[in-house]
Amino acid sequence: MALLSISIQALARFPVPKLVLLDRDGVINQDVGAPGVISKTQFQLHDGVGTAIAKLKQRGCRVVVITNQSCVGMGLLEPNGLNEIHEEMQRLLQEEDAEATLDEIYFCTAVDDDNPRKKPNPGMVIEACSNWNIDASEAVFVGDTLTDMQAAKAGGVANRILVQTGYGFGLMGNQPAQSPPMIVKANNLVESQSQMSIVTPFADTQDLPAAVQWLLHETDT
Repeated sequence: MALLSISIQALARFPVPKLVLLDRDGVINQDVGAPGVISKTQFQLHDGVGTAIAKLKQRGCRVVVITNQSCVGMGLLEPNGLNEIHEEMQRLLQEEDAEATLDEIYFCTAVDDDNPRKKPNPGMVIEACSNWNIDASEAVFVGDTLTDMQAAKAGGVANRILVQTGYGFGLMGNQPAQSPPMIVKANNLVESQSQMSIVTPFADTQDLPAAVQWLLHETDT
């Protein structure tokens, strides 16, 4: 059974945000599965993400990354190696578009799920909003996992976008996202998508470029 299509929800829009919080693996780059990207040679951008981030910057948005990197805490990757991966990410983004600059990269290397900064806990979300002096109501979180959406919700970010790159497609029961994106509420979810009910409402989109196009009101509603 496909996700229900309700026109009034498809018309709902988020305001252009002051702060855009992006998950990394599955949103910016291809998710390689456990234990994650542990070498910069594994890091490959999803198509169009550099251009998408540049568009946000051109509209005056702050753009930051919020990522769990427990591979460091498990000893599979040295801190310097993580820095090299993030330098490669920034290089590839700016290679695609010189204006695709990230304002900050927040990462948590903890293995302990009780760590307040580790998603689904909201520590990094709260930290980013505080650091940039931007209220959570003026932010948007773009992620591909349930834990991304949980961290955003717990951090007070009401505007949440799930992309279908990474794990998002499976979380939505392998049902393709609509274009333009749809605001998903709990009563729109079928059984195969029911785990997402705890983080509704959220927008369901194809990928980061589609999310940015919609956020910046570049698509017809």
